Amino acid sequence: MHATRKGGKNMEYMDELKKKYPGIVPFKEEDDEWENKGFEALNLNNTARAEEYFGKLCLSQPKHHSGFEGLAYTFYLSKDFEKASLFMTEAIAIAKKFLEDDSIDIEVIEEMEENYSNILNRKPLRIRW
Repeated sequence: MHATRKGGKNMEYMDELKKKYPGIVPFKEEDDEWENKGFEALNLNNTARAEEYFGKLCLSQPKHHSGFEGLAYTFYLSKDFEKASLFMTEAIAIAKKFLEDDSIDIEVIEEMEENYSNILNRKPLRIRW
């Protein structure tokens, strides 16, 4: 899984998720709504629920940036800036791979990079949901 290559807290967190949700099989889940539900939870300042949905999304779609990006925003709002930074770094790395086949707009990457800078500088995020 991508997030584990960073080691440390990311790896520990991903291992915790695997233990918490052992039934989630990558690329085999009915996860179409998890991203929307995660952002709905963030809108309601329910970071625990957002973390649940985005964590499950990371496990079910480890080669897509959405779950990692959502966790970055969730951890930022929870004031865990180290995890927020690590997960945003991972989300950006994954998203950039979609540029190879033009399946993502460069503006999405730029927005993520701006949010990464905002995470590092503790500035307000620009989150699209």
